[in-house]
Formats: sequence, C-alpha cells, structure tokens
Amino acid sequence: MGSVAVVTSGKGGTGKSTVTAGLGCALARTGRKVLLIDGDAGLRSLDLMLGIGGTVYDMSDIFAGRCEPIRAIYPSPLCPDLFVVPAPVSLEQLCSPDDMRRLCRGFTLYYDVILVDCPAGVGRGFETALAPAERALVVTTPDMVCARDAQIVSRLREDRQLPARLVINRLRAAPIRQGRMPDVDEIIDTAGLQLIGILPEDEQVAVANANGKPLPSSCRASQCFENIATRFLGGDAPLARLEKL
Repeated sequence: MGSVAVVTSGKGGTGKSTVTAGLGCALARTGRKVLLIDGDAGLRSLDLMLGIGGTVYDMSDIFAGRCEPIRAIYPSPLCPDLFVVPAPVSLEQLCSPDDMRRLCRGFTLYYDVILVDCPAGVGRGFETALAPAERALVVTTPDMVCARDAQIVSRLREDRQLPARLVINRLRAAPIRQGRMPDVDEIIDTAGLQLIGILPEDEQVAVANANGKPLPSSCRASQCFENIATRFLGGDAPLARLEKL
C-alpha cells in the first residue's frame, strides 16, 4: 500500500503548491506512481501547474456521486506516473475529514505516494487535508513571520503525532550573507522542525508553473527537488549549500 503525506504551511505565499508539484514530479521520476490531491478548495492550481487543461470533474464530484473516482484523476503530461485530483471550485464543496480519509485509503491501493496539497493556515481545509496523512511537510519562506507560523502548524500536527519535516522555499543566499535576512539555522530553530530540504529563489520555477511546463533539468531547483525526493523516500542526499544557491 502507498503512503500519504500532507504539504502544508502556516500562511499563504510560501510556494506550498509549487513544492507539492515539484516534489511530485521528482518522486514520479524515481519510478513511483504518484497522486497529488489538491485540497485547496476555491484556489486550486495544481492542475494548471502540471499542464492539465480542460478538467471536467474534481474532488467534489466524487463525493456528490457525479462520477467514479477514476474520472476525477488526471494524468500530468509533464511526467509519466504523475496524476492529479483537482480541488473543488468553492470552499462550500470541501469534503469532511472522514471523507478525505476514506478516499485516500482507497487510493493507497493504487498509488505508491499520495501528496495532499493543503490550504494555508489552520482552518477547515487544514483539518480535512491533515486527516489521512501519515506525515507532513511544512513549507516556509526564509523570514521569521512565516517561520513562526510554521511553528504554529507544527504544534497542531503534534496533536495527531504526525512526523513532520521543514522545507525552506525561495531562499536567496545574498541577503543572508549580508545579514539582512535570518540564516537557515534561525529559521529551523523558529519553526522547530528538522529540515528536509532547501529550495532557492529561481525564476525558472515561476515560469514553468505559469506555463504548465516541466522544470529544466539544469536549473538549481530541479536538483534540489530530486534531493528532497530522495530524503523523503528514506535515502541520503546532500542539503543545498548556501554558496551554491
């Protein structure tokens, strides 16, 4: 059976969906069959990021009985073995935590890894996305406000005894070297989580997401996603070094 992880953050704008999409692609390239569930009702984006257009059904259609689950699963043209379930178009259509748990339990029979893209914050959508998860990835940007919000999310998932790891996204080395931004150790200490990976600020990521295209293999973020995927699967891979970001 497959495993289920939730990708979450304490506030919006951290690049949580970008991390979900990039990690999903990297995991699929290892030969795993990967399903991404967009849990951000009303603000869905994973389908467009992953080059999927013209979706007819979404998660709400499954629970409303308008389609079988397979009809709401779309293959990404960017990578073999990568699939997406789009989020409902409105928050009112969000399913219950119990429904999400049952849905993911069924999906684990067919997929090796399931990543649930959680809405930012700690509201109803957070509770639903967290329900089926066996572990969590908490995404933060390298600023103390975001890291503190990540700490709040981390404390909430502790109630469910979920193991969690930190992803620092959109890191720029120059301001850290100049002392104008907190360093990596400060972010880790504030968030209170063990680090699984660092992703640099990279314009190529934004361009790829906006156009539903794959990341160039030569870009810095692509290698970072591959390393995070390796560590996610229990392997050893180096953390990004500040001087190379």
